[in-house]
Amino acid sequence: MTRDDPERIAAQPKLNQPDAAPPVVDRNAFDAALAEQVAREKEVTRHNDRVSAERRRLPMVEVENYTFEGPDGPVKLTDLFGERYLLLVQNVMFGPDWEQGCPSCTWAVDNLPANMGRITENGIAFALISQAPIEKLEAWREKNGWPHLWVSSHDTSYHYDWGWTRTTDQGEEWQLPGYSYYLLKDGVPYLTYMTTARGTEAILPTAHIMDRTVYGRQQDWEDSPEGWPQYPTYG
Repeated sequence: MTRDDPERIAAQPKLNQPDAAPPVVDRNAFDAALAEQVAREKEVTRHNDRVSAERRRLPMVEVENYTFEGPDGPVKLTDLFGERYLLLVQNVMFGPDWEQGCPSCTWAVDNLPANMGRITENGIAFALISQAPIEKLEAWREKNGWPHLWVSSHDTSYHYDWGWTRTTDQGEEWQLPGYSYYLLKDGVPYLTYMTTARGTEAILPTAHIMDRTVYGRQQDWEDSPEGWPQYPTYG
């Protein structure tokens, strides 16, 4: 398949280089514009530090020690900590009647560090939780080659209690993706922080890498110059 092959372009349109590009300037003009951008980004960094400081001052709430279903049988929430005292849970959208996991959540799992030991060596355990039955989760996990522990909340109220599954006025259920952060204190699990929607982007390195390229994420909600390529966000 060649670089300009129509089938290739149709399958992966972002690999097709756009005609639009930034204006060409001399080195001095580039350095000046970059310095202004770096100053803006430093302020974002400082603001993020202030927000993180407030996050560390949040209170915590006790969480029921739910009994999930794991690949080898029942697994309590406290079991997910293993030998650690901190736990990060990725709440993957996978409804009970779905045949496969959410594409966006799947992409997010693929963004996790290749070496998860960098997380566990800092006292942080990691696990996935979804509402689909464990058989579906295991099939999807194996298909994607993930090594992570994935448990099912199917027979618990976990997804409803914490808003990961919500119900419309018409009785239709819908799910949210996101992350839950827990602390195990004196054998009791506590929720210290949770985030969903675009709050999940903080641990998606691919998104941040794309942000810093000239064309950004190439998504239709971005404020980009005229002629910049843009595609449906979840298309």
